[in-house]
Amino acid sequence: MLKICRLLIISTILLETLFIILMNLQIYLFKDINDLKTILPFVNFVVLALSALVVFSIKGLEENTKKVMEFNLLKAHLLQVEDLLKTLQSQKHEHSRHIQNIQAMLYLEEVDDAREYIDGIAESYWHAEDIVYVGHPALTALLNSKRKVAEAKRIDFAFSVKCDIANISVHPWDLCSILGNLLDNALEAAVQGHVNRRVAMEIKHEDANYVIYVYNTGPKISQRARQRLFTAGYSTKESKACGYGLYLVKKLLDRYGGKIDVISGERTAFIVYLPDRGRGIDDKGDCQESCRDHGSAVTG
Repeated sequence: MLKICRLLIISTILLETLFIILMNLQIYLFKDINDLKTILPFVNFVVLALSALVVFSIKGLEENTKKVMEFNLLKAHLLQVEDLLKTLQSQKHEHSRHIQNIQAMLYLEEVDDAREYIDGIAESYWHAEDIVYVGHPALTALLNSKRKVAEAKRIDFAFSVKCDIANISVHPWDLCSILGNLLDNALEAAVQGHVNRRVAMEIKHEDANYVIYVYNTGPKISQRARQRLFTAGYSTKESKACGYGLYLVKKLLDRYGGKIDVISGERTAFIVYLPDRGRGIDDKGDCQESCRDHGSAVTG
């Protein structure tokens, strides 16, 4: 579909250009100005029709591009969930097998062998004990996968969920798109720092809103750049593939009646506000008293 839209746009622009050249040539050859007047309405109609077709094609290309982006993001999040499930299944399988072996040794009264077997497991058995659960399956997969990315880039990544988000009124794939894009940007910014590379995420319930804080210690974002951050295609990086992540975040927040603020100084903070079950962003309410902390504490 994207290829068809691109070909349609190029073909229409070329056709319009060719038509204008032919009309200019015809006008040049006209000897009677009255003959020119008779064809001008037709020329204007054709030019307007071709221009409208170009605008329509560009709009369609933009919509298709957005759908492809959303599809790719959803696919990435589903792969993260699948990876987490595979890890948990592998852990369960290995755990059951080791328990059966130890049980058999103890039934046979091979205590020394069982002790040696347990010592061997303690030294070499890998398991997913470091997986942090945040009360939301899709978000659990996303945050733990981003932590692996941060470790590979030698970035200190901490996250804390300080309220119950199980009933947050945002589709899981959209919530992961919002957080995934913000965390990707934060990690890319933090990696530009030479020391104290740090990214942190915190979710709280404040004034009838779920408030998400995403911090990074990357370079400061200028006031001018902040005004354009959520514009489609704008990016501080040179890659043409960049520039649509924050734009998509803003579109999703608009859909759910949320908003986002950006503060940049010694560290940069993206602050997302999502209304709780339809209550307005500016509505006042008490924060939930029974909150759970998940993951590492997020400080300062």
